[in-house]
Amino acid sequence: MNDAENPTLAYEHHVLICTNLRPDGRRSCSGSGAHELLSAAKRKLAKMGEPGTSRANASGCLGRCDHGPVMVIYPANLWFSCKTPQQVERILDQHLLRPDQQF
Repeated sequence: MNDAENPTLAYEHHVLICTNLRPDGRRSCSGSGAHELLSAAKRKLAKMGEPGTSRANASGCLGRCDHGPVMVIYPANLWFSCKTPQQVERILDQHLLRPDQQF
């Protein structure tokens, strides 16, 4: 079996933050500060653990615009509505450093 048939996870944790901007002016994650939250997530992950085990990326629309900015952590499939960089950092601390703790 080759890697294409049996892919392995590239990262232990993959954090996606929606940065979608709706062109019609309706509420969107980008318009609600998502880029600042993505920067905070990247900084936090850089300070945590082994390099290359976790990654934060911008994503397109995750379909939860009314709750945005939205962050999802895979492979755990944890979804969050985040408003501040401090909230992002706290979530990453709680779920990546101590994944057995839920809040």
